[in-house]
Amino acid sequence: MECVHTNCLSTGFSSKLAMNLDLDEALRGRRSIREYIGKDVPEELVRQVIEAATFAPSAKNGQQWRFTVLRGEAKKELTDCFRRELEILCKRTGEESIGSAFGSCSIMEEAPIVIMVWNAGEMGWETEKHSVAAATQNMLLKAYSLGLGSLWIGDIFFTIGALEQHLGKPWKLLAAVTLGYPAHVPKGPWNGSPRKTVDEVAEFLG
Repeated sequence: MECVHTNCLSTGFSSKLAMNLDLDEALRGRRSIREYIGKDVPEELVRQVIEAATFAPSAKNGQQWRFTVLRGEAKKELTDCFRRELEILCKRTGEESIGSAFGSCSIMEEAPIVIMVWNAGEMGWETEKHSVAAATQNMLLKAYSLGLGSLWIGDIFFTIGALEQHLGKPWKLLAAVTLGYPAHVPKGPWNGSPRKTVDEVAEFLG
């Protein structure tokens, strides 16, 4: 794996060690990117991001993930639908009831690429959702390794019925991921929210 970041490993290390340390850099360095420059993302890089998703573990090797990649007019039609449905919902229930959804819509409008993430599993297992979530995390890490920013968006659930109808797929919509070149990368440890230590989140028994 070729690292695009400044702390790349020297070529003297073994490729396996280099890969392990590069993974650590991606795990620690990835941030949720909410601002993008106008530069387009080549399709080949988008394909690499999606290919990374296909190497995730999945329930019974069902490979339940599916993806719809939108840019240009297709993306605009989707985000117009999202915003329109949010406005309808806002009038009915109040803006406070939809949290950050309008902000998420704006981010989707600005990003050059939006990837809609689907669960195509037919068994109805909860683990099918886990499979797609694992694939989504792979996408975020691969995007970082390519010098791209990404954001995992769950606010689509506020209007999920309308978005599913708009896209016309037989699967279950689970998330949206924005993709693009970052205009701003949050500073510090996770934007001022340090990660909990191992001792704070785990217990060791036996």
